[in-house]
Amino acid sequence: MQLFAWFIATLVTLPIVSWYFLYWIYMKRKKDRKKAIRFASDWSTILFIASVHFILSEIFGHSLLLLLLAVIVIIAISFTWLHWYVSGDIQIRKLVRGIWRFNFYCFFYFYISHYFSLDLS
Repeated sequence: MQLFAWFIATLVTLPIVSWYFLYWIYMKRKKDRKKAIRFASDWSTILFIASVHFILSEIFGHSLLLLLLAVIVIIAISFTWLHWYVSGDIQIRKLVRGIWRFNFYCFFYFYISHYFSLDLS
């Protein structure tokens, strides 16, 4: 059980390692770089969200999970409106995929920018 807890803690603490691990696994099986990047990004998004949450908790001393969830909801609302405005019809699968991948880009950026602001001494 301790090994499992250690593994999960490592994935949340270092989501870039988990992204690369997922990318590597997909590349070994399918040999398609573009799909491997998408696969790794889709499955590691939740790890980046959790990691940003814990980094912000460490920086500010309290949980900002509701703020992060509000950011995700605002992104979803914005994407839904933009998708409807541009195409006139909402394609749910395409919309959800776009929202999820944009959240990956946002939280990847937040992770990189805030990770280096921690005092690791």
